[in-house]
Amino acid sequence: MFHKSNRLAKTKEVKRALGRGRAFFNPLFTLKFVSAPNGGKRFTVIVSTKVSKKAVLRNRIKRVVREYIRRRMEKLAPGDYALIVRPALTKTTDKEWREKLEQLFLS
Repeated sequence: MFHKSNRLAKTKEVKRALGRGRAFFNPLFTLKFVSAPNGGKRFTVIVSTKVSKKAVLRNRIKRVVREYIRRRMEKLAPGDYALIVRPALTKTTDKEWREKLEQLFLS
């Protein structure tokens, strides 16, 4: 889990990131980014039931993605990030989707 100052938790803030955010796509993820004037970095990870009906799998995906982001937070630009996981992720291996996540954040 992210530190409280790095969470994009309020519905209003998430909707702002999703609505106004600049979008980056790949087959497994969609990343919405809105630059922040205060210089902070805030994140949310969205995994819908379309990805998996099993809460255990959805929560595992969120944990792994959050840990990936936490380790690379210093390299990212300040702003609000909303990462949406697509259903195709469940058909790939962990190694493949971590590579796609790396490509997404480097673009």
